[in-house]
Amino acid sequence: MTGNIFRIGIDISTLLNHGPDIGAGRYIINLVRNLLEIDNKNTYVLTGRYTSARYLDVAYNLKEDFKNNKIELKFYRTSQKKLDLWNRLKFPPIEFLGFKADILHCPDYLIPPTLNRNIVLTIHDLAFIRSPEFNFDWFVKKYAREVKKNAQISRKIIADSASTKNDIIRFFKIDPAKVEVDYLAADNLFKKLLEKEKDISVLKKYKINKKYILSVGTIEPRKNFITLIKAFNLIKQKKLALIIIL
Repeated sequence: MTGNIFRIGIDISTLLNHGPDIGAGRYIINLVRNLLEIDNKNTYVLTGRYTSARYLDVAYNLKEDFKNNKIELKFYRTSQKKLDLWNRLKFPPIEFLGFKADILHCPDYLIPPTLNRNIVLTIHDLAFIRSPEFNFDWFVKKYAREVKKNAQISRKIIADSASTKNDIIRFFKIDPAKVEVDYLAADNLFKKLLEKEKDISVLKKYKINKKYILSVGTIEPRKNFITLIKAFNLIKQKKLALIIIL
């Protein structure tokens, strides 16, 4: 199919609703940016359903930053109540609202109501099925069923790791040939700093004056902070601190 030009749809709903600082939001923004950097041939149709305009500028900035690319934005604002109903009824499909693409990539487990059958689905992990005790019961019941269905109807599935691929095959009975492992790259901001680039003001502010173990995450059962704290207490080293950023 070399030489063909495609309309590539990407559902960025997670980015629109939760911003670029959560894991899935960061994945989406970096995915889109890097695709646009290497491809100014195909048309990219960014779509999403959102309940607040708080992060809308993040998406519009993409179009501003890549003026030489072919980018279309198809966003649909709704209330949370209407969004829940929309998801439950699976109607109307986003094509009825003007969305049109040859391929639709859904980079965060969920698929919007769509008529498209060329769907690429990213599943980051199945920890909520593998270790349900670390998640809320309602979350496990709802998303285990929905993600399984999405995996079945997708043309291709991207997994972040071989472990996740194995879980998809095991729990959802998916053909292994349908799942591709695509490891995530580190953001460019993660690099070893020169001595002059280091900012120790935060360390001074919180009186951190020794080596430390750093944990960053939201307070949720699946983050397993209890085990982290217990493990740290087993170390019993006075020269080491445990720092948790929420």
